[in-house]
Amino acid sequence: MLYATDEDTSSVLSLVGLPETGSTTSSVTYANWAHLPKWINSVLGDDWHSVAKLGYINVTEATTHAFWCLEREGAEIGTSPVISINVHVASQTDANGVLDMAASKQAARCWLASIIASTSNDVKSLWIRGDHDEFGDYSVQYAEGILHGRVVVVAGPTVVDIRGISRTAELFDGCARRLLEYTVGRNSPPLTMPVIKRGPFLSMVGGNHDLPSKILVRSVDARLSLYFELERPIAAANATTERSTLVFDQYVIEEVTEESVTVKLVFMVQKLGSYIVQVHFADSETMISRTQVVEIEVS
Repeated sequence: MLYATDEDTSSVLSLVGLPETGSTTSSVTYANWAHLPKWINSVLGDDWHSVAKLGYINVTEATTHAFWCLEREGAEIGTSPVISINVHVASQTDANGVLDMAASKQAARCWLASIIASTSNDVKSLWIRGDHDEFGDYSVQYAEGILHGRVVVVAGPTVVDIRGISRTAELFDGCARRLLEYTVGRNSPPLTMPVIKRGPFLSMVGGNHDLPSKILVRSVDARLSLYFELERPIAAANATTERSTLVFDQYVIEEVTEESVTVKLVFMVQKLGSYIVQVHFADSETMISRTQVVEIEVS
């Protein structure tokens, strides 16, 4: 569960010796987690691979979540070391739609509190302050004697949760440190949200208005496609609606140039009418996200 108040979050985090407030001046950020399958061999070695059917990146309002499962080849069946990685990035905004870093950092603290309190074990016997603080604002890890290794690092709005599964204890810490070192960025520029240059449009050609807030669709079949042009590549796209008669199906990267990337969002239309749609895009490198609200009139 996520904690609704700062007091609840601080109460949980204080059990493992973390500060009551999330005020930090760290400029540590993370990048490249969205592309893990491409670089994992260069970091951990050729005997490690990402289990493709288990990995995903999902973006919703103010949140991007990536999950990867790594397995080491060459071991006997049932004894192969396995490492799971969850990366959670918060992208809270203010009333003007601008990235609110303070709120995003607090959302990350809430996520960490939920991780710490997510088991039935006594928090103080399971978790301790981590020794990976050089990779973020602070870290926690499983206490000595716990069978499988686990380390969670918080850096600004990003929470990186690396966990050992199966027979991984003897090599977990070295793997975790190499993964963190490869993806961490120190003294990085401020994080920014994806920039939507144009859209939505009903075709690649576009229309007269760069950022229309409402779009009219006539005589559609069971599928409806909307196009968006963004300034930079994305890690993922998604859309959510309040009504079940317009369902998001998939996104497709249609075109990539030096100046922009064009993304097609495909919907399944089950009924005519007016729909309020939230479209979500996550940055390819940092997974910071942006949400845009669009009204679609299907007639």
